[in-house]
Order: sequence, then structure tokens, then C-alpha cells
Amino acid sequence: MLCGTSLSLPDIISLIHRGEYRGAISILEKGVNDKNKPLLERVEYCKWLAECYKNLEDFKMSGDWYLEVIKNILAQQTDMKLKAKQALPYCEKALEQYREGGDAIDVLEAAKLKQKLFDLSK
Repeated sequence: MLCGTSLSLPDIISLIHRGEYRGAISILEKGVNDKNKPLLERVEYCKWLAECYKNLEDFKMSGDWYLEVIKNILAQQTDMKLKAKQALPYCEKALEQYREGGDAIDVLEAAKLKQKLFDLSK
């Protein structure tokens, strides 16, 4: 079943709910790299990748994927204040994951980014 990488997001989420994280990761990573997919869909893929890695207790990779969410949110053609407000919760999640399993530099960089997003969201 995992051979067909054209699964819809709800199908991929079903894999995740069944604990098939590695299979879901493989499909999600292909989706994230597909530039034909809409930006917001790639954001969703990044969120689910972060959750998969979190469930596998790979907290560094989880944090990295939350940062990808932020990067994609900031790439949207909307108001910076709105983008910063949308990105802030994912920065908090990245920071939480890095505190759980990243290194001190990851924590520091995420904390700086959180402050910058907070300032931009005012």
C-alpha cells in the first residue's frame, strides 16, 4: 500500500493514526518536495512530519520540521504581522521539541526566532 505515494492527506493521516510513522514520513517528504503542490498543502505535510518524528521520539527532526512550517508560512504573500502570528505557535512547538532532544544551539536559535516573531506580530 505504501508503494503508491499519491495517497491523499487523509489517507496519510490514517497511516499515522495506525502508528505507521516511517511509511507516512516517506510519503510526506515526497509531498513537501513537490513544488506543484500548493504552499498551504506543503505546510500541512510539514506539520504532520513534525508529529511523526515527535511520535518516533526524534525531537530534533520534529523541531526541524516545525521550522519548515514557519518557513512556508513566511513565504506566503500576506501581511507580515499575520504571518508572524500564524508562525508563532509552531515556533513554540519547535522550541519545545528542541528542549526535549535538540542541542543548545537549536534551543537558542528557536528562542531567538520566537522573540522575533513575537515582535513582528505586534
